[in-house]
Amino acid sequence: MARPLIELHVHLEGSVSPEMLRVLAERQGRQDVLGACLTEDGSSYRPCGDFASFLLLFKAVSAVVVTPADHHAVAMALAASLAAQNVQYAEVTVAYGVLLKRGRDPLAIQRALAEAADEARVLHGLHLYWQPDAVRQWGPDDAWRALEAAVSAGPGLGVVAFGLGGDELALPLTGFADHFREARREGLGTTCHAGETGGPESVRDAVLIGGVSRVGHALAAARSPDVLALMAARSVHAELCPGSNAATGVIADRAAHPLRAFLDAGVPCSLHTDDPSLFGTSLSSEYNAAAAELGLTATEADCMIHAALDASFAPDSLKKEIGARLTADADPS
Repeated sequence: MARPLIELHVHLEGSVSPEMLRVLAERQGRQDVLGACLTEDGSSYRPCGDFASFLLLFKAVSAVVVTPADHHAVAMALAASLAAQNVQYAEVTVAYGVLLKRGRDPLAIQRALAEAADEARVLHGLHLYWQPDAVRQWGPDDAWRALEAAVSAGPGLGVVAFGLGGDELALPLTGFADHFREARREGLGTTCHAGETGGPESVRDAVLIGGVSRVGHALAAARSPDVLALMAARSVHAELCPGSNAATGVIADRAAHPLRAFLDAGVPCSLHTDDPSLFGTSLSSEYNAAAAELGLTATEADCMIHAALDASFAPDSLKKEIGARLTADADPS
């Protein structure tokens, strides 16, 4: 059996398969979305090529994930895919900022997602939790509304964290420092996309200004020994997404990903998919590709998976339960 895995960086909307997209587009009367998103034969998504094209693709896909029932269906499909890869635990990002911008009720949707998580536990033994996020380029006021909705949903509906995504180059992080502080006061974990298209200073700001526990992508940190040292000293976890970075053109290909720099600097890190359906990847294939193209050893992979569990915002009792499972699986006896 494949090793147990932990997924910390996956966007619900980015997990919509081409087949699911067709169902949702039909349901919403948005056949135009299919031509904008899919290849001519409809079997896969069009390549992004650059980050701006990816943002447009994500916008188009999320436009047909509308109702609580839509979100439930997408979540159940994601759960089945994760379970097939032996994923034990996942924190799934939900675009509350986008929902609010489009006049949708995040709480009604979150209730549907909580129901999906309950069903996934029964059907697959998979633990799903949720991380609402705000969109950086839409500014602090919109981010406050996303945070308020996340806090209202809270742990009772499976919400464990609050994140900031979108275009990291659009606005300085100083405008969001209070959001992260308030999220932590409310008992939520905090994450921030940084160093994906920005430089090392973007990752540094996420650590020093945002005070986050985890940085999504963190790619540019590899260009600065000082930023790597900062992350290591503060045990800030890097959610690395080589397949995503290659797909959006921020690196030339997977082999160009600086995974080794993070490992050598002692930065806690793990591999993730980001938007698996949009990029044609999976969590198991990310680890397999890292072994084949980046020299990741089996021991290093096991350490990264344990690090992902440690960095998760799971309840302590669940961490202990899953940790025992990971250890037992790695023990040849």
